[in-house]
Amino acid sequence: MADDAFAGPVDYLVFAFPAGAPVGAGLADVLRRVEEGTIEVLDLEIIRRDAAGEPVAGALDPAEDSSADGAFAGAYSGILDAEDVQRVAEALEPGGFALALVYEDRSLAPAAEAWLAAGGTELFAGGVDIIDLAETVETGAREGATGEVKETTE
Repeated sequence: MADDAFAGPVDYLVFAFPAGAPVGAGLADVLRRVEEGTIEVLDLEIIRRDAAGEPVAGALDPAEDSSADGAFAGAYSGILDAEDVQRVAEALEPGGFALALVYEDRSLAPAAEAWLAAGGTELFAGGVDIIDLAETVETGAREGATGEVKETTE
């Protein structure tokens, strides 16, 4: 999906579940977004603790992936490092597991392609720290910001 002209932001999402929780509906929704071209899955990992309590990451097993007809076979790339896996595993309840999804957001690729075709050049792209965003919104609310866009004429 990704091409040289436009690469969307790469992000991740991690959900923890109790043992045996059904994850098929969520996997089906991820697959739908892949088929629509909205996202590209870069990594999908399941994280657990082994019998000794050590963190273990790997691919979904066929039973967990069955609702998506094995569509995520090969989606495990091991992008998460040992520190990431350890941090997730520490948050798990005994017997629980987590799904970690690393994906590229492709939702604005058609707009970017149109702007490139119009002669535009991508200058900057990046994420916004959610804490900084929350603080800005709170500050604006305290200061009575209206959120209105003001036009300038020259």
